[in-house]
Amino acid sequence: MKLNYKKSLKFITLLLASLLIATVSATVYTQMFLNATVGVAGLSLKWVAGTNANVTCNIVGSTCTLTGLDGYPGQTTIYNDTVKITNAGSNAATFNITTTQCQGSTNNLTSIYVKIYNSTDNSLLQTLNVWVNNGIGSPLTNLQIGAGVTWNLGWTITWYGNATVSDSVNVALRLDVSS
Repeated sequence: MKLNYKKSLKFITLLLASLLIATVSATVYTQMFLNATVGVAGLSLKWVAGTNANVTCNIVGSTCTLTGLDGYPGQTTIYNDTVKITNAGSNAATFNITTTQCQGSTNNLTSIYVKIYNSTDNSLLQTLNVWVNNGIGSPLTNLQIGAGVTWNLGWTITWYGNATVSDSVNVALRLDVSS
């Protein structure tokens, strides 16, 4: 008996197609859906320019850049109100301040402190040791500022007597807000 390849190929193709259709139609699909609206939340803590005349405060969103924090060789220079932190939220906010960088002419730098004052009565609340004893100090943690409260940040800078006008350091602080 002679096998007809054309008919056999058609039969096998039809058989495979019917098996595929039967398998697909027997599968049950369960579907789940997720819809989301993603927006931008307002920051509860905000930077506000301070009142020190010789300091320039440039604020863009959550970044504040200070320039003009110049000290004198062999002396301590104090800037009491360079920038403010205000809590514009309706709840208290907790945050940490960490020095992430102090680079440059640190060999001629005695110390840098950032002092946090209550804006209402100018009382000293905390002191961040930015640079002291030839190294970066420990962070300030779990600082809590109430709703509607403003704090001033002041800088105390001391250079060694051999510092020159070409000496400078770049300081970077990071605020981590947890609530």
